[in-house]
Amino acid sequence: MFIKRTALIGAALALGAAAFAAPAQAASSNGADVTKFNDCQSGDLYSSCRTGMAVSHQVSTPSGIQSNSSSSNYTDTLTTTNGGTLLNTIHTQTHSHILVRDGQVVESGQHYREQTTDGTRQCWEREDSHRTGTKVQYDREAHYCP
Repeated sequence: MFIKRTALIGAALALGAAAFAAPAQAASSNGADVTKFNDCQSGDLYSSCRTGMAVSHQVSTPSGIQSNSSSSNYTDTLTTTNGGTLLNTIHTQTHSHILVRDGQVVESGQHYREQTTDGTRQCWEREDSHRTGTKVQYDREAHYCP
């Protein structure tokens, strides 16, 4: 299930970045690409907003290891357009890293956390995995929604 979630996370980040790319600000610091989100889209009944940031970093070492990492921390909100009533808030945090040497994955890890508040309850979901070579060190999922 984690692999499916990982693909969905990647697709969601790509779509989210594309959807909010126009107002996003990108900067580079110490080799990192930083994208900041602060945008709202309004329709007839609802308004949705995303605030936060995403960071990606790529490094190649003299010993031939390529390191790629990315992190994001953002909040999506959905409110009614007519009265401004908050309907849903989702806080999302992601982190992934991968080390590659000679075309082979040496190490990879992925972490995902989401907290959703819909006015009546608060739910959360967390998924973590880590591999070295072909060996899975851990692959965990936890969900809670009262």
